[in-house]
Amino acid sequence: MADIGKFTLTVDHEALRKIVGEGRLLELASALAAEASAQISAQLVEKLASAAVTGNKLEAGVSIGASFIFDGGDFATHPPRPHWGVGPVVQPGLAGSLLQRVAVAAEKLS
Repeated sequence: MADIGKFTLTVDHEALRKIVGEGRLLELASALAAEASAQISAQLVEKLASAAVTGNKLEAGVSIGASFIFDGGDFATHPPRPHWGVGPVVQPGLAGSLLQRVAVAAEKLS
């Protein structure tokens, strides 16, 4: 079976150390998954739409990239992903992963 794409994530050692030390690893994992998914969807649609308009056949494939920042205690992407229409791109993962929600519920029961 041939690969159709490749995704690699590298997290800075000091940032990861700080996030783990603050007990925010599940939050990081959930935020990165949601933001990566949104970036891939948004950029893929943008590049294919642009190719359709310009007549580019995309013979070399498509390359998508984003970097993640930890700014003021919040996780985000840089640059912000593109948006279309009258509303934002839906991010179902922002409510937290199932594991995160279970951990929060367990804390409330303690």
